[in-house]
Amino acid sequence: MRIVHVMSGALLLAGCASAGGSGIFPEAGEPTAAIANAQRLISEAQQAGADSLASAAMASARQNLATAQAELGTNHNSNKAALKAREAAADASYARAQTERTMAERQEAQARQALSTLPPSGGAR
Repeated sequence: MRIVHVMSGALLLAGCASAGGSGIFPEAGEPTAAIANAQRLISEAQQAGADSLASAAMASARQNLATAQAELGTNHNSNKAALKAREAAADASYARAQTERTMAERQEAQARQALSTLPPSGGAR
């Protein structure tokens, strides 16, 4: 019975090694496309007002984009560049979502305020 467990473990390890034996991190894709996507998402978030409403997320997005560009340009580490670009894209998407939520909450507060100033309905006719 013990030999079956040892053989099962060996087969499992062999399968894992052959599935992605290039390293610890998975391939992140083509770095220039990931950088272009991050730039687009950062621009869209900026146009939505994220610089003022989600400044920390925007700063993180820009820093990760700069790191991705530097990795691709100087170190030629395309996998790390693509990973950092994807992280920048995620930060930009988060910044935009955070901005949209804040704006929706403000609109809700304004609508509630407007409703509270209306006279009560159901009065005499």
